[in-house]
Amino acid sequence: EGMLKTFRENFKHLKWVLWLVIAIFVVFVFVDWGMGSTRSGRGGVDYAAKVGSSKITEAEFRREYVQAEDRYRQMYGQSFSPELARAMNLPSQVLNSLVDRRLLREEADRLGLTVSDDEVTARILRMRDQQGNLLFVKDGAFVGEVTYRRMLAGANLSPEGFEADTREQVLMEKLNRFVSSSAFVADDELKADFEGRTVKAKIAYALVPAPAVAPDAVSDAEAEAAFKKNPSAYQLPERRKAKYLLVESAQLRADVAKKVTDADVAAEYSKNLDTYKKGEEVTVRHILYKSDGKPAADAAARAKAESAIKRLKGGADFAALAKAESEDPGSKGSGGDLGAVSRGRMVKEFEDAAFGAAQGEIVGPVKTPFGFHVLQVTGKTAERVQPLFEVASSIRARLEEARAGDEARRLARELADRVAKLGKKPSDDDLRKLTRPGVTFNETELLARSDAPAGIGPNQAFMQVLFDLPLGEVSEPVATARGEAIVKAVEVKGAGPATFPDVRARVKADLVGKKQEELALAAARAAMGAGATVEDAAKAAGVKVETPEAFPKAGPVPGLGASKALLDAVFAAAAGETKGPVWVAGRGAAIFRVVEVTPFDGIAFDKQKAEATERLRQQKAGRLFQSLVQRLRTESKIEVNRELLARFSGQA
Repeated sequence: EGMLKTFRENFKHLKWVLWLVIAIFVVFVFVDWGMGSTRSGRGGVDYAAKVGSSKITEAEFRREYVQAEDRYRQMYGQSFSPELARAMNLPSQVLNSLVDRRLLREEADRLGLTVSDDEVTARILRMRDQQGNLLFVKDGAFVGEVTYRRMLAGANLSPEGFEADTREQVLMEKLNRFVSSSAFVADDELKADFEGRTVKAKIAYALVPAPAVAPDAVSDAEAEAAFKKNPSAYQLPERRKAKYLLVESAQLRADVAKKVTDADVAAEYSKNLDTYKKGEEVTVRHILYKSDGKPAADAAARAKAESAIKRLKGGADFAALAKAESEDPGSKGSGGDLGAVSRGRMVKEFEDAAFGAAQGEIVGPVKTPFGFHVLQVTGKTAERVQPLFEVASSIRARLEEARAGDEARRLARELADRVAKLGKKPSDDDLRKLTRPGVTFNETELLARSDAPAGIGPNQAFMQVLFDLPLGEVSEPVATARGEAIVKAVEVKGAGPATFPDVRARVKADLVGKKQEELALAAARAAMGAGATVEDAAKAAGVKVETPEAFPKAGPVPGLGASKALLDAVFAAAAGETKGPVWVAGRGAAIFRVVEVTPFDGIAFDKQKAEATERLRQQKAGRLFQSLVQRLRTESKIEVNRELLARFSGQA
């Protein structure tokens, strides 16, 4: 029973690790690669997606979506809402991840990579809890089938599902090793990486700000003359204009909301009870003393942390001390408060200390990659199922949105059927006559493929339909964030040289930026004079001298960003030299003096060469994986049931 308790306490972390190891190879969580062809859902589509002949079922999608939603709920707490999930396009994120993993599994099969039952068994027997104890081995032997099944049941897992996840993890690791074997890191890459991280400069600078230049300071004649000098800089892609009927979900929601009852909310809660399981949480606050990991910095940070612990144990106020001394800008202002934290959200050293501490106990110093922490747990919550009253409002909102989406799709289907009866190319007046409360008739500007239509926002499906439609023809309903759109292509302009009227605003904006640069550089040169110091120039220009912390060769420069021109100028100068002015786009002209430069440390470079080689090799392997998935997506036929996505997420 003791092992079972340990297992229950640690298994949520283990499940997170299993998921994370697999997700590492699917590096596209926030990227919409495009979801291939779509299905409307009519005709009984029985899958969330098809990858070639392989199906991803609705059950698989729902399980992954619930897990993703739970992760974000842990990250964002009460801030996580259906609106945030919609803004993040969470259903597409989840389905993209499932599609990528399926593609990678198929690629592993093609390469002849397999995982035997013995390999799965060996991996399971090597699994450890957070204290380093073997989970499924006791006294040197397997805990036994009965105990194994009981332990998995305690974590709401079946042996079949757990072993399948483990098999996939091992398979993805094999595929990773196969791809990584071709990733080579040259010595010059290693040196450039080391210099970018460790060769640092400290400067004093004065920034002469970019002056305001009104758009009308550039005349049409001046802009047209500039355009004629370099018309090739203003080539235009193919552009299209659309008119469209939009069934607006938001306008339907008020009526739908009246039909969502308390019984509906309770039924949805009961049906998806697993969604509302929350792991153990601690409410914690901390004080961070940063260190870069070098012995001297570690010793200084540890001493500060130990001093803080003595003062806190002597009665000092934790929040006040955190506000005064903590070097964590994210929590300093709130007295070090990090809120409720679940397992898997913090680095291991911090997590172990927080979950191992008694409530109210002052713990530390705790060393992490960020430095040394002093922490205090102010509250603990055991693993639990959130009661209905805590989640009823979010369930109701989701049901309202889902039903509004359903109604929007029903109306859109009805409209599409009516449009089809009007002929292949209905007139604008025909479409306009179909408007009603909740249904509007709209028009876009001329749009390139990469543009976001005003009122619609970024929507790949909308743009794909617009650019696929023959002129004058009308589409099937297309899902957007606002509702279902029925699109008509009304104008096409082919790719080619722009005329001045096409790009007047863009040319003027370019010239305004050029004038700002010229004026700022001229003012900075005047302020510098002959042999002036940075302080003299700052005084002449009426600006302050800034002395930011030292920054690496790779940047950024604190307060000025990662301007390549500025970084190149700084690291080309010797200590004590005053240089400039250098234009920093959007900011102004910088005059600077190099205070000191940390030289290249050959001994340190040699010591970390092996670690850096592996890190850069893994980065290259990640890019190779990205290319691999892009290729697999291009070569594969992928079909997605978008109606299921929209229905599940409550979006139209």
